[in-house]
Amino acid sequence: MTVYAGPISNRLLPLAIAGSALLVGALAGYEPRLALGLAIGLVFVGVTLTNLTAGVCMFAVFTFIDEAVPSGGLPLTRLLGVLLILSWLAQVTAGESRGRKLFESNGMLFLILLFVFWAAFSALWAADSGEAIGAVTRYAPNALLFLVVYAAVRTRSQAMWVIGALLTGALIAAFYGVISPTEADAGGRLSGSVGNANEAGAALAVGVALAGGLAVALRGHPALQLASVVGVPLCMLALFLTVSRGGIVALVAILVAGVFIAGPRRGTVLGAAVLGAVMAVVYFGSFAGEQAREHLLQSDNGTGRTDIWKVGWRMVEANPVAGVGAGNFQSSSVHYLLEPGAIERADFIVDEPKVAHNTYLGVLAELGVVGLALFLAILGAVLASLWRAAKAFGASGDREMDMLSRAVLIALIGFLTAAFFGSREYSNQFWLLLALGPALLGIARAQLDRLGEAASPAATSEF
Repeated sequence: MTVYAGPISNRLLPLAIAGSALLVGALAGYEPRLALGLAIGLVFVGVTLTNLTAGVCMFAVFTFIDEAVPSGGLPLTRLLGVLLILSWLAQVTAGESRGRKLFESNGMLFLILLFVFWAAFSALWAADSGEAIGAVTRYAPNALLFLVVYAAVRTRSQAMWVIGALLTGALIAAFYGVISPTEADAGGRLSGSVGNANEAGAALAVGVALAGGLAVALRGHPALQLASVVGVPLCMLALFLTVSRGGIVALVAILVAGVFIAGPRRGTVLGAAVLGAVMAVVYFGSFAGEQAREHLLQSDNGTGRTDIWKVGWRMVEANPVAGVGAGNFQSSSVHYLLEPGAIERADFIVDEPKVAHNTYLGVLAELGVVGLALFLAILGAVLASLWRAAKAFGASGDREMDMLSRAVLIALIGFLTAAFFGSREYSNQFWLLLALGPALLGIARAQLDRLGEAASPAATSEF
């Protein structure tokens, strides 16, 4: 019996493409935004199944675009994140995903899984178990990004591609913000697709750190270095347009951390930090409008953030160990309103319940001391991984990857600083940056191992 596997499979691909095109075309007449999302998703799946690293790069670009470029309410990053994980699972099932010993011996995977399990367990005592389950469905895909990135980023060239993709996304977002400042929130601030200027500001602060790191590291690539050098002031200008206090504080943290973490490039980074500080003073002193300066200088400016923090702390005091349950901050906040202490913006608790506007307070209120301890342990493990990766790359003589590891570390410090002013625990961009830590450490250790083998007498005698 003869099986014509080749001709049949050759017919399936064009049929699948034609069917997908018909589906997208039919959907476009009904709902263009959904058709666009489907088209992007189909292209993304095709790319990712062919090359997982390319899929991670596309995902990295969209994390920035989703933060700082309006998308009509279409949650592209969340959609692509799910598709990325499904594509990775398909490759693992088919045996096509090469693996390494996961996270070596630092126990990071155990911490991540324990954090997700604790969030799921909190549904047992949460007032709204549905919200808790919904929170877990957002935590779990982000946690799986650690596995996906670890599988996709196995070499220094793959790491450079992903970091370059992050910078590309930042430059697209920054360029859009500079040329289209009319696409803003009611206060005239660049706010991105989610309508939140603070989230856009945090994303652009990360862009400043990555652009600066690539500009210093890529000395042998003039074109890429020039693009990175231009990217620093471009991202800074777009960040200024957000008038985000969290973004500005994150920028300050990045400039300060850069001076201490840059290593042999400390002098160059110090000069860039001074120039960045001058740019900020000149912009807000001479070019920014009066409304922007008032927003930046006033402590709360009617946003209700301090009132939300006050109510959030009441939740912590009432439920210090276990919290109110994952995803239950907004639905539970009204129960902690009528207690001693003045609340000026009760509408943000009753009429339009808001998130915590502080990642750490939000995790503490929802998951208690246990959840916050696990969350901080993950952050600490990632920061340590990036620092150890930089040291290992330096020991192996790889100055480019040494500097890029430091740049990712500095960018993450900036993001974690901005997290004091926004609820970013579900951010795909945040978890993608975290996932780069163990991936870069794995590459650095592999390089050191190869150098050690090449230098050993046993290795020399074998050849």
